[in-house]
Amino acid sequence: MTQKFGLIIKKIIPAFIIYKLLNTLLKPKIKKAKRAFKQALSTPVYLDQNKLKSLQQKYSYPPNHGYDPQTLEKRGKERAREILNLIHKRKEEINTFLELGCFDGMVSCILHRMGKKTTAIDKESRFFDKRALCEDVKLLKMDAAHLQFEDESFDFVFSYDSFEHFANPDTALQEAIRVVKTSGYIYLKFGPLYMSPMGLHAYESITIPYCQFLFPKKLLKDFTKEKALYPIPFNEINRWSLENYRKLWSQYSDRLKKIKYFEKSNPINLDLVIKYPSCFKSKTNCFDNLTISAIEVLFKKIS
Repeated sequence: MTQKFGLIIKKIIPAFIIYKLLNTLLKPKIKKAKRAFKQALSTPVYLDQNKLKSLQQKYSYPPNHGYDPQTLEKRGKERAREILNLIHKRKEEINTFLELGCFDGMVSCILHRMGKKTTAIDKESRFFDKRALCEDVKLLKMDAAHLQFEDESFDFVFSYDSFEHFANPDTALQEAIRVVKTSGYIYLKFGPLYMSPMGLHAYESITIPYCQFLFPKKLLKDFTKEKALYPIPFNEINRWSLENYRKLWSQYSDRLKKIKYFEKSNPINLDLVIKYPSCFKSKTNCFDNLTISAIEVLFKKIS
């Protein structure tokens, strides 16, 4: 019932209002965590195996993201509508779309059904949905950092939940800028960022928020092996922090104009920062890295 209610609330109230409200409600906790973080020693610190076992029992697994055919199509429709709403004043003239890190390709498939010309790429082709393949969507196995397209080929380049996985997001953005037309758009929506609570993307094995800060890599690997849990995808995340992305946006401020920008804050698990502050201070000096879990940005190419 609680999960259903949460989904209804998300549909009614815009995300930025929900997170603003959440940050207001948790203001005392945020303040306490900031103070603990600021005063902590920066000597490298990790917790032991016993603490890993006890914390693993305390936190539950997040809801399943859903990869069945119905969920993939539903998510594709929601995202396609979201994209067209972003450009509602120009949606008739914006016709060529490129999706980076498309996974199943269903967002591009739905855009294609809506009359748009779509190309979707991913480093792995084994996840391409048969529906997208059958509906004449151009699905290609390709690296986002090495796009095999001519300059200014697309009106709109977009990516969902992939930018945190790209090994070289700086090169991927540079390539996106190259292939999008002047006055065209680049839309990125991705997370969780590496230093945020679930940034290790270990959803199927480790339930503990911030486990990448609290425990050494070897201990996490040994634990998942011992318990026969799904291996943690250490090599599938780029470890970029919020600071890294902010610097990247700034680097291209002369070529890209921000039309929309939102950093999603997730302060719910700051009790761990309060309790084990040195585990965090020894890995970053920026408190924002710990609380911003996702980024949504719409750029317009100006030169």
